[in-house]
Amino acid sequence: MADSFEVDFRLSFDADNLERELIGEELRVVQEARKTILRDIQKQWVGWKYKGRDPQTVGNSRRAWKASEQTQAGTFAIIIENEAKHYRSGRSYTAAVRRSKGARPEVEIVWENLLESNLPQLQRDLAEAIARTIDTEGPPKRVRQNRQSSYQRIQIES
Repeated sequence: MADSFEVDFRLSFDADNLERELIGEELRVVQEARKTILRDIQKQWVGWKYKGRDPQTVGNSRRAWKASEQTQAGTFAIIIENEAKHYRSGRSYTAAVRRSKGARPEVEIVWENLLESNLPQLQRDLAEAIARTIDTEGPPKRVRQNRQSSYQRIQIES
């Protein structure tokens, strides 16, 4: 295996029209969606045949699925990663996994399923949560200002 393949999916949403950060119930919707997405991926990531392999070396790519969320002023993201390493070479391989020779990479099918089922559900749940809490005062958005470096030029002539 000459190449190394890592998987990194990002589901990002722009919430600039919301004049506050996500709060309470809205954050719980994002956290629950992350857990559901991870559970759905792990349900799908089974059924591989490991002829002649030591049972201790199988299931690495299934266990390696991780998910986290990032919330920042105006945007939030659910990040799904898999950095499973091959048990001999130590290289990442998840994006190269296929059900059979010549088949589509399994991560493409996983991504398609996320977009078809999990993403619409997340959008509906989040829209409902925002609608229920739209009048709730929350912490104002914190926007970091870019700070330019300041310098002075001194010219010395002799």
